[in-house]
Amino acid sequence: MAKQKQQTVLEMIFLGIGRGIWWLIKLPFTGLKRKAKLSVADQQYLISKRNEILSLLSSENQLELRHAVMEADKLADWILKKKGYVGETFADRLRSAEKDIPKESYNNIWQGHKIRNQIAHENAEISHQTLRVAIKNILSING
Repeated sequence: MAKQKQQTVLEMIFLGIGRGIWWLIKLPFTGLKRKAKLSVADQQYLISKRNEILSLLSSENQLELRHAVMEADKLADWILKKKGYVGETFADRLRSAEKDIPKESYNNIWQGHKIRNQIAHENAEISHQTLRVAIKNILSING
């Protein structure tokens, strides 16, 4: 029985060493763990910004709704950065988070970001309903 426990301990040691070596081999390809937790201060900021955006969501003013889309997009980008996703742009960071976000939420965020880009780059006429949907889609990112 003592010999069997010894083998088990040796097996565990070798398994642990093997896992450590595998982690070192994978590190350059996967980077460090991305799912950073938000601090209490970050969570409070997130809640505050979300509430601010949601209050703009009830507005009938086109400019306030457009502003809310821009703020929601900035907040989603802030979350991606805080969680450690890399990339030069929001789109790059969102792509790097794809595997960690449910597919429906990921697609919703993309749709909302496209509306944000229309506002920022095209000055397109966008209905109140479309703006509201874009805000809700972007806010579907989990903090």
